[in-house]
Amino acid sequence: MTAPTTKPPVTADWAFLLWGDDAAGPLPRTPLPVRVAAASRTAGALWTLKRHGWGTAQSRLRDLHVPAGAHRDLPEATAIRLARRDLPHCQLVVRLLAPDALCLARSFALAVHLSALGLPAETVIARQRSSIGARFAFHSWTELHGEVLNDVPGVQSGHTVLQRVGCAALR
Repeated sequence: MTAPTTKPPVTADWAFLLWGDDAAGPLPRTPLPVRVAAASRTAGALWTLKRHGWGTAQSRLRDLHVPAGAHRDLPEATAIRLARRDLPHCQLVVRLLAPDALCLARSFALAVHLSALGLPAETVIARQRSSIGARFAFHSWTELHGEVLNDVPGVQSGHTVLQRVGCAALR
């Protein structure tokens, strides 16, 4: 008698390109109230950044309340896969509310969105190590467990980090 075999979960062919192999197991589902809260907090964070500047906005991220049912204490690899899966949801909110947003607003919005989901994401602000002109001397991206989420991984090597801001409740 042969042992029953289990089939891996079926995903679209393109899903592998975004989120990697499902061999590590399926990703946990995000409850709808948590997803709505994340979108709402992302929208509010963008408004705060635009109206009150970075000083007030970073306080909002640091003091963010993480709702019940959010993903906490996930293994790092699972958290990163989940963050990559949720990146388009955050980008949709940013495109609707701030279509011309620069790197700081996009990175800040993603960090707020992921923190509202219970993932300890950080907004990283850095200065280029060498630049010809001062126009693009500063840059910002979002990291989760040291992994760059919304830029190329090599961005870390060309910049000196000036500030990291994350949700204090998730540290």
